[in-house]
Amino acid sequence: MGISSAVDWWEEWQLRILVLGSLLVQWFLFLSAPTRKCAIPPWFRSLIWLAYLGGDAIAIYALANLFSRQRRQDCSSGQGNSILEVVWAPVLLMHLGGYESITAYNIEDNELWTRHVLTAVS
Repeated sequence: MGISSAVDWWEEWQLRILVLGSLLVQWFLFLSAPTRKCAIPPWFRSLIWLAYLGGDAIAIYALANLFSRQRRQDCSSGQGNSILEVVWAPVLLMHLGGYESITAYNIEDNELWTRHVLTAVS
């Protein structure tokens, strides 16, 4: 397996891996939200914090990848759009909308709502 075949594989599977990663982060945050109020080990609290901060970044990167993929498919008329890719955009936008179980990890995150608005708009 050469470098070019690895790059081709990554180009084909990148969007799927990003969407799956975003879903896993959302699932982890949903399941760990009730435990956050209890006494939990510091390493687990750090893991929740990283997932909380990284969830938006993964969703934004996946959306950018999706839109650039659509632009490439529009330029080359030989390829058709995948129906599944059309469904992924609203799912990723819902991930950017926020977490129902965790309003904010820290109280300071509630005060930084303008940053989240700027991130969502950009």
